[in-house]
Amino acid sequence: MMTKNIKHIFCAGIALFSMAAVLVACGDKEAPIEDLQPAICPATIEFNLPDNLQQLVYTDETGARVLPLIKGEHVTLPYTVTPDNITFNDVVWTSSNPEIASVDDQGNVDALSGDGIGYSIVQLAPVGMFSGSGVNCNLKIRVSNTLIKAESITVTCSGTEVYAGETLQATAKIMPESATYQTVKWSSSNEAAATVDANGVITGKVTSAMRTPVTITATSLDGSNVLGSVEIIVLQIVQPQDITIDQKYAAPNYYCAINEKSVELAYTTVPAECTKSLIEWTSSDESIATVEGGIVKFNQSGNFGDVTITARCPETGKESSIKLSLPAGLIRETYHNPNQYSWYNAKQSGNGTASSHEWHDGYITITTYKQNATNQRADIRCWDAHTWFHIGNYPIFAFRMDDVKDLGHGITSRNINIDAVGKSASGADYKAIANGNNKYLHDYKCSDGSHVFIYDLATQACGTGGLMPTTETVDFTTLQIKHADMRTVDHQFQYNLYWVQTFKSMADLENYVKGEGLTWEVIK
Repeated sequence: MMTKNIKHIFCAGIALFSMAAVLVACGDKEAPIEDLQPAICPATIEFNLPDNLQQLVYTDETGARVLPLIKGEHVTLPYTVTPDNITFNDVVWTSSNPEIASVDDQGNVDALSGDGIGYSIVQLAPVGMFSGSGVNCNLKIRVSNTLIKAESITVTCSGTEVYAGETLQATAKIMPESATYQTVKWSSSNEAAATVDANGVITGKVTSAMRTPVTITATSLDGSNVLGSVEIIVLQIVQPQDITIDQKYAAPNYYCAINEKSVELAYTTVPAECTKSLIEWTSSDESIATVEGGIVKFNQSGNFGDVTITARCPETGKESSIKLSLPAGLIRETYHNPNQYSWYNAKQSGNGTASSHEWHDGYITITTYKQNATNQRADIRCWDAHTWFHIGNYPIFAFRMDDVKDLGHGITSRNINIDAVGKSASGADYKAIANGNNKYLHDYKCSDGSHVFIYDLATQACGTGGLMPTTETVDFTTLQIKHADMRTVDHQFQYNLYWVQTFKSMADLENYVKGEGLTWEVIK
């Protein structure tokens, strides 16, 4: 049952009553109607809590503003009504659960009972606008019978660096989750370099130092003095005067592979410690690649060609550019980025075992799984949604990995084939590259014991579609190196996969292997 102090006064009704009274009292037919002033009703009403209460208020998962109180506490909720010149100031207070928290007609709230979960909604509204007007304010009062203190505070931040004049957001997580007070007092170890407000918003300040470390601390409000902190760096805004992009990835000395998805350009600036975020980056063709902060991202829609990336210093207008080439058909998977590789085990499972892999710099280690009682298996799948071949540009498809027959598990045979489903730009279907088990054209055994299995797609036909065209791309949505029928072995084991790539020619491939410091003998 809701407790109310309702005064039967309605702004609109009183306004009409006032107008009628003036007309009757005046009795003058010449009295101008425009001199009659209507009543001014409230437009907004909101709580205006003192600091000692406001610091305790938090927003819960429902979006409600919550004020936690301890059983027996008595607080008063001040409020503000706008505009200042309203005709009538009467208000009504209500409590949705007066057994947990009661409120009188002066806004005095008494915390009566609660386990920290139960609550009462205290609402304030102008009289006569209580129902359906939208002019009201609410506060959820959560009452705890006893104070549950914080035991730990973990502080996280939206970034580790902030420029002068810019902001970061700090967040405090209080444990246990049942702690009565869910807010903290924020402080900065160096307010000349960075301030933090009551909501954890950190603002960097202008200082003479280029980099200033600042510790942001959250302190519990329950008297336990539990602390949590995070360190940030305040950077000063310094306009870049000049920039030079490193040409490591520039065409024609380097070609980018679409499956690598991005490259991070190295560059130098004058001055060296300028504000890098002020540099303006642009791409000459965003259908091929976009750029932000020197990181170039390649499209994954099958658009190929050259693109020029330019960096510009806005204050001086000085620029530096690099020309990148994204050729059709180039695949390069070399496992030098732990966060960005797409060829690994197919995650098949059977008979209670599963296939998995572990990344290392320059290779991955794949664990086999039980295919049946006497066979192990561990396929290698390209997990990208699309893989584009262009046989006219890159006809050689190869991968370097361990041959499981060499690993000492008594394996006498294994089957390697390429399961593939693709469609050319003109609509022709292609399936099953080289069409069968162990149909690789060459097997080079390298001096480190690994093998390079080589396919020449200009001469080796697919099971469906025949030879791929030399003048257009073929988009494969399924591409998997099936590595199966490892006989005879009754236990899981591991092998390494070093790279999966396409090459312009056999000479190109052999030069690449030489560049790895390897020699080889031709097994097939």
